[in-house]
Amino acid sequence: MSFSYFDVQSIFAETEREQKGDFTECLETYETTGFSHRWIQPPVACYFVTTMDKKGNVNCTPVSMGTAFQSAPPNMRWCYAFAMNNERDGRKNLDETGECVISYYPYDLLRESEIVGLPLPKGISEIDVAGLTPLPSKKVKPCGIAECVSNLEAKVIDSICVDGSTVYIFEIVEVSVRSEYIERDKVTPHEPGLGAAGLLFEVSIKGEPPRLNYMRLDTQIHPTPDDIGCDARWIGTFEEWMDSEQRRGKITADVEREILKLNEQWKANPDPEVNRGVKEQLTKHLINIVRA
Repeated sequence: MSFSYFDVQSIFAETEREQKGDFTECLETYETTGFSHRWIQPPVACYFVTTMDKKGNVNCTPVSMGTAFQSAPPNMRWCYAFAMNNERDGRKNLDETGECVISYYPYDLLRESEIVGLPLPKGISEIDVAGLTPLPSKKVKPCGIAECVSNLEAKVIDSICVDGSTVYIFEIVEVSVRSEYIERDKVTPHEPGLGAAGLLFEVSIKGEPPRLNYMRLDTQIHPTPDDIGCDARWIGTFEEWMDSEQRRGKITADVEREILKLNEQWKANPDPEVNRGVKEQLTKHLINIVRA
């Protein structure tokens, strides 16, 4: 029995120094270092995290690094913990308002999961662009998502900054579960709950162009679509995304220029009331692109 050893501190230091990571993450592959970060992070069920800033702008982002846990007596409660890169809009919203909704998404939302992860301008709702349905929450301001299996309303109870990321610990204060899943679970052997809900597990970011690949409990691989998003990188920038869609023929060069101008106007004043017209125009363009 043999083992291969890797100095991950040196590997990640080189990754940061050479800026090999995408979206400021150390997504290491065999091609770059002979090592894959997937030996550190196993496939984890993915979920959306929906937050809101002080002005009422909604942000939704897919997350795959986190877990639920139960605290011990004398104050038993369900808690959740995950880390988020400090550059993400969701992280900034959590620091502003301290609330979110964690929504587990099933295989049926594979395409929507990629749309939600696109580099939309700050303040433009990923839920609106992806065509998802907001689900009113009971105890927090951010909404859940009606198409998701379950929605966990959560409030921040602690956080710690670790390098360029922040680890948050939440208390789950309310949970909504789609009724048909509840009824099916009651008559299913072993009552697997989320295990029988067709969730997606992140396994790799590979392909040409690079795309997130999921695994289901049936062990089949289900790549996310390659007809949307940046055609060269996994995430890229908003400008790269628009340029890619122009090359695909979804928008003309004139429309691309209009979108980029609207984006600059929105970034200059991301107030959903004062700048409502710009927000609505920009959102409409992005909806047309992802649904084309």
